[in-house]
Amino acid sequence: MLQIEVKNIRSLDDFTLTLPFQAGLHAIAGENGVGKSTIFSCLSKFVYRGALRSYFRSDGNATSRITYSNNGQVNSWIKQPNWKRDDQGDPEILLDGFYEGSLIFGSRFADAHLSKLGKSHNIKSEDLVKASDFVVKNLGRILRNNENHYSSLMKIKTKTKAEELGFNGNPYFIERNGKWVSQLFMSSGELLLIGLLHFINERIELKKKRNITDQLSLILVDEIELALHASAQQRLAGFLNNIASVSNFCIYFATHSVQIINTLKPDNIFYINRAIDKSIDIVNPCYPAYATRSLYSNDGYDLIILVEDDLARFIVEKAIREENLSQSRMIKVLPCGGWEKTLELQLEMKTSLMLGQGCDLISILDGDIESECLKKYGQGTREATLKKLFLPIHSVEKFLKKKLIDEPCVDFAKKFGDRFFIARSIEDIINDYSTSPKTGSDNSGKNLFRVLTACAEDQGHTRERFKSELCSFLTENTEVSSLKSKLSQAVA
Repeated sequence: MLQIEVKNIRSLDDFTLTLPFQAGLHAIAGENGVGKSTIFSCLSKFVYRGALRSYFRSDGNATSRITYSNNGQVNSWIKQPNWKRDDQGDPEILLDGFYEGSLIFGSRFADAHLSKLGKSHNIKSEDLVKASDFVVKNLGRILRNNENHYSSLMKIKTKTKAEELGFNGNPYFIERNGKWVSQLFMSSGELLLIGLLHFINERIELKKKRNITDQLSLILVDEIELALHASAQQRLAGFLNNIASVSNFCIYFATHSVQIINTLKPDNIFYINRAIDKSIDIVNPCYPAYATRSLYSNDGYDLIILVEDDLARFIVEKAIREENLSQSRMIKVLPCGGWEKTLELQLEMKTSLMLGQGCDLISILDGDIESECLKKYGQGTREATLKKLFLPIHSVEKFLKKKLIDEPCVDFAKKFGDRFFIARSIEDIINDYSTSPKTGSDNSGKNLFRVLTACAEDQGHTRERFKSELCSFLTENTEVSSLKSKLSQAVA
């Protein structure tokens, strides 16, 4: 795990952030001004030794402190008046990887200066070599959905040659109308993506050269989707997910992109929210709908249904299909997180009128919180006016725990086991779960569900397929006619 504790730096007065250090793509999201760029500048110290002196040279005072933790090591830095260590002497934490900053600090903009632009016109063919296939093909795939679109892309031969020609970086060029055009004169999307692909490719090659391809590396990117079209953003997310897995990268990025955030699992989204008292709250796991709520538009939907999680989404979507409720209307089901967050999002959407006048909005919450919800948000509260329904079961996790553990139903367990667990019996799985020390504290049934999901994956089911088929199974073996009836009335 990576952890930073920040005291009195810019807008961060007393802030702690703990992040998993594992291969994959992770988003740090939040509205403008919440402090995402400051957070990334702090995090950059994990990969860039001179980060604090570069990014916080003029920030902070004698009370400013940033403490870094990883794998049992702790480094604490204070500013008196320059940044220096103030801890027990653990080795300096420095991970393999790189940081690519925002418009102000990003290396992608190293040569974006008037003094450099004129130098681009003096480039000759002998100064250039063909760009790597990695940059060429991925640039084409992401921007044009065609890996051969930039096949004529070139770059200056070496960094030494680039310095001789007066460049800080190693710019790329493409021939257009018989002239060499620098990336500085390409579109903003081309300029920024070329820079990002260049850094990733350099890191991959460096890991091979150092023979550390098995070592996990950290990539930090602020404002990852700058100047990219929505479809390009989706392809960029797919590329980064793949490269994180193939090349063993842990990638953290800041974004406002609905398209990118929607590709991520809730566990991989960290939503930074500033409360009215200026304190900072971190929501994780966070569903994409909650993380992008200030950016969301109805996109032509007639009805948006907010639910707590993916399991509820599968149940509601199945009811919609079976009742043919989407005929002649556009319906979107969005998982949002816990029931209070779901109602919070519904209230925000309703009061801000962000969905327009023609779109209706309903929440469908898990059945186990119905009495608590009605008690907390009774008559006279703003939440009481919101349209909401409740599932006929407490929650999928609690329902399974009741049927398999708390009040075992032999017939249900047999049908359930025959449907999903052939190689290893459901009885064997339940026995292992029941003897686990974690079982006693599993009131929500979430640990049981995690065990069942892992066993289903071992037997050939993908996680999404298991969730979908499980919800189909539950609706076949439980009474959900009341939900269908209420849904039909709600959308009439």
